[in-house]
Amino acid sequence: MYSKIIVVLALVAAISAQSHYGHQQQYHHEEEHHGPVHYEYHYDIHDDHTGDVHGQKEARKDDTTQGEYYLIDADGHKRTVTYHVEGKSGFIAEVHREPIKGYQAPQPQYHHQPQYHHQAPSHQNYHN
Repeated sequence: MYSKIIVVLALVAAISAQSHYGHQQQYHHEEEHHGPVHYEYHYDIHDDHTGDVHGQKEARKDDTTQGEYYLIDADGHKRTVTYHVEGKSGFIAEVHREPIKGYQAPQPQYHHQPQYHHQAPSHQNYHN
């Protein structure tokens, strides 16, 4: 009887150890290490035809990223978003809106397609 209890306890201990080891493996996370990171970019779009005006600039060095983007909203306000990330702090942004004096939204330009008029055939009754 004692041998059965010892075998059962040994099995419970082995299963418990596997389960505990599995949890440790599941939550264990190794940090990936990369070389130094450094980049900068910017662009500006100004399309008079569609009224699309926007741009962005961003710079990153290692764990620090700073940037800004802007666009012209349909109501004539310029929206500017400045942002930064420091390490694992997350994305922190500030939004500013200001009206643009004298702004007029571009009027859509329609291109007229040639119209073809098709006359339905006339039906005449001929009696001879």
